[in-house]
Amino acid sequence: MKAWFESHGRGPVDVQVGKSGQFDVVVDGRLAYSRYETGRFPSEADLQKLGG
Repeated sequence: MKAWFESHGRGPVDVQVGKSGQFDVVVDGRLAYSRYETGRFPSEADLQKLGG
Protein backbone atom coordinates (compact mmCIF):
# COMPACT_ATOMS: atom_id res chain seq x y z
CA MET A 1 0.00 0.00 0.00
CA LYS A 2 2.87 2.37 0.80
CA ALA A 3 4.31 1.78 -2.67
CA TRP A 4 0.89 2.36 -4.27
CA PHE A 5 0.47 5.77 -2.66
CA GLU A 6 4.04 6.80 -3.41
CA SER A 7 3.77 5.66 -7.04
CA HIS A 8 0.71 7.91 -7.38
CA GLY A 9 2.60 10.95 -6.13
CA ARG A 10 1.43 10.79 -2.52
CA GLY A 11 4.04 10.62 0.15
CA PRO A 12 6.14 10.13 1.92
CA VAL A 13 4.00 7.44 3.50
CA ASP A 14 4.67 6.09 6.97
CA VAL A 15 3.52 2.58 7.89
CA GLN A 16 2.71 1.83 11.52
CA VAL A 17 1.80 -1.51 13.02
CA GLY A 18 -1.59 -1.52 14.72
CA LYS A 19 -3.03 -3.75 17.40
CA SER A 20 -4.97 -6.96 16.74
CA GLY A 21 -4.85 -6.81 12.94
CA GLN A 22 -5.90 -3.18 12.82
CA PHE A 23 -5.44 -1.61 9.40
CA ASP A 24 -6.17 2.09 9.08
CA VAL A 25 -5.17 4.64 6.47
CA VAL A 26 -4.56 8.07 7.95
CA VAL A 27 -4.17 11.04 5.60
CA ASP A 28 -3.09 14.41 6.96
CA GLY A 29 -3.82 13.26 10.49
CA ARG A 30 -7.37 12.08 9.82
CA LEU A 31 -8.71 8.57 9.46
CA ALA A 32 -9.43 8.00 5.78
CA TYR A 33 -10.04 4.23 5.73
CA SER A 34 -10.57 1.66 8.46
CA ARG A 35 -10.46 -2.09 7.98
CA TYR A 36 -12.15 -2.40 11.37
CA GLU A 37 -15.14 -0.40 10.12
CA THR A 38 -15.37 -2.05 6.67
CA GLY A 39 -14.25 -5.58 7.56
CA ARG A 40 -11.88 -5.72 4.57
CA PHE A 41 -8.70 -4.30 3.11
CA PRO A 42 -9.17 -1.38 0.70
CA SER A 43 -9.63 -2.13 -2.99
CA GLU A 44 -8.03 -0.17 -5.82
CA ALA A 45 -11.29 1.83 -6.08
CA ASP A 46 -11.14 2.63 -2.35
CA LEU A 47 -7.58 3.88 -2.75
CA GLN A 48 -8.59 6.08 -5.67
CA LYS A 49 -11.24 7.68 -3.46
CA LEU A 50 -8.54 8.45 -0.89
CA GLY A 51 -6.83 10.65 -3.42
CA GLY A 52 -4.39 8.31 -5.14
